[in-house]
Amino acid sequence: MKAIYIIFICNILFLSTSCVSPINCRKQFTCYREPINSLKNYSNFYSGIFVSMNGGGALCFFDNGLAKYISSSVSANNSFWINPEVEIKNLLENDQYFKKELWGHFQIIDDTIIIQNFGISNDQLCRRSVYEKKGVIVNDSTIIILSNYSFWFDNDLIKEPDTYRLFKTDQKPDSTLAWFRKKRWYHKNIDESRR
Repeated sequence: MKAIYIIFICNILFLSTSCVSPINCRKQFTCYREPINSLKNYSNFYSGIFVSMNGGGALCFFDNGLAKYISSSVSANNSFWINPEVEIKNLLENDQYFKKELWGHFQIIDDTIIIQNFGISNDQLCRRSVYEKKGVIVNDSTIIILSNYSFWFDNDLIKEPDTYRLFKTDQKPDSTLAWFRKKRWYHKNIDESRR
């Protein structure tokens, strides 16, 4: 009987220190610890949503460093721009838009943007894992994403660059809904410029 308890405790210790531990699933989430850099060259950045030209979804950015990814609820290719009002309506009806998932933070270094957000899966040991998009800011209304790395799968998920263009709108997700905003580890480590 004593051996079963020892095995159980060893398993718990192994899982808590391993890379598949729910605690360690967030260890790659680091942008929120860094100060927000000035966006004076990108004055329109927060005035709407950035829509993928390849049908890769949409991105929303907020002045406190938060970022929201909305997966493939927008039409592929350029069809968004043919009838954007309909696409925004569809986007607003997508339940991902208003939920606490797929939030993260972004960081800008010169003309490079790094966006880290949590993906969610109910069939993995880590319910939430970190995805990191890296790209280049062409101007205040165009971003080219060059990589979308999954730390869980240890793999880059895009094979070619994806261009995101700004669509100006006041209809953006509520940034107070991000699931990690109520977590102690988040408040303990967040940079003051992001509060």
